[in-house]
Amino acid sequence: MAEAKRQRELADAGAVAAAAAIGAKAPDSTTKKLSELSDDEIKLQNDQQRFADMLENSMSRLGEFEGGNYLTVEQEEENADAVYRGVHRLYEGDPAHTHPFYDLLDIHTDQPLGESGVSRIVPWKRSSSSNDYVVVITDPRPKSLELRNAIKKLCNQGGGIGKDVLQRSVVINADTPAENRRFIKKTFGTAEGGGSTGIASRGMRDGLTILCDENMEWMREYTALGETRFSMNMFVLADGRVQKIARDVDADVICMVVRNAIRALD
Repeated sequence: MAEAKRQRELADAGAVAAAAAIGAKAPDSTTKKLSELSDDEIKLQNDQQRFADMLENSMSRLGEFEGGNYLTVEQEEENADAVYRGVHRLYEGDPAHTHPFYDLLDIHTDQPLGESGVSRIVPWKRSSSSNDYVVVITDPRPKSLELRNAIKKLCNQGGGIGKDVLQRSVVINADTPAENRRFIKKTFGTAEGGGSTGIASRGMRDGLTILCDENMEWMREYTALGETRFSMNMFVLADGRVQKIARDVDADVICMVVRNAIRALD
């Protein structure tokens, strides 16, 4: 879902909630013709219909993941179509190149990861026989509300993805290290991470790692920029290969997508 569209939908939902809070009542369309409704009544009626449609669509998406899938039917069909059309993108089973990781910036130091940082993040760099994995979630949009909402959900200790998976997860965005620190401090109370924040602290794998790809070189290498528009994507990398990919992921279902993708590795 495109960022602008998502923001408009959230704004519409907020309008409905605000109307409900002050006791607004939708007009009875069976007793009033459209021409008899005021502008406010028409807007409220439309807002409530949009909210109902959003709720129905959200429940439908959740239902697709309850069976253990990490892709919706629509995503599977889109991927099959891309294969048929010969679209240039990474597919499951393709090599997961290591070199794009080296120039990613650490948000705590403003410096590239380098050899030690890559070894900390990429499991097959630590050991050639490692069967460990890393989850990578990307979003090239600046200050992406979708991605930031996803980060909050992932780090939610009560309903996120669990500590073990979180420590193996990386978010890559195009914001500067300073902008990422501002977001973390505003959201979690400290820019240092660690503790109960769910965000990895400096040089550690004690939470979700956030890295910067300001020139979008990593995302370009991993074909995470999309053919027509930017969106949020998820990759599971292990044993030097791309094991699982979910493109155009919605923040509302990010935790289910990650959990189901990890289960599908077995």
